[in-house]
Amino acid sequence: MLGAFLLQGCGVLMESREDRLAREEQEAQLIRESLEKGDFKMDIRQMIPLQMAPRHVTNYSVTVKGNHIVSHLPYSGRAWDVPYGGGHALNYESDIQEKTVYRNDSDGSYTVRLLIRTDEDTHVYTFQFSLGGSASLHVQSRNRDSISYNGTFLFSDEDE
Repeated sequence: MLGAFLLQGCGVLMESREDRLAREEQEAQLIRESLEKGDFKMDIRQMIPLQMAPRHVTNYSVTVKGNHIVSHLPYSGRAWDVPYGGGHALNYESDIQEKTVYRNDSDGSYTVRLLIRTDEDTHVYTFQFSLGGSASLHVQSRNRDSISYNGTFLFSDEDE
């Protein structure tokens, strides 16, 4: 009786493992499709300033829809040629001048590079997305120190 119970328990574990693998593959496919289409959102969990300690943050994100970006990012670092009071830093909506999407064949991850020109600065956003949902972002600006972020890919039902 104990053997039958253990065998049944192993079957449930195998079934749940198979379900988990199927769900992970479905999520990976959704990430692939979103990135190749050019519509995605990254939830920011950590900011890593160039010359300061990393900090955990909440309620920040970057949304890309076609050739439009909504950047809502915290910023810490040095600035050179910015408006009095600091300007909008990395909080703005703008059109994207250039977008390039690369797929890494070895692990299936994606790199997305965006060039954005605003009235205050020129930014290059370089995203790294794993098919498991983790994401990183490096932002280089002409008038500010560069800064990096870690976070997660957000699926469309998590947006609103």
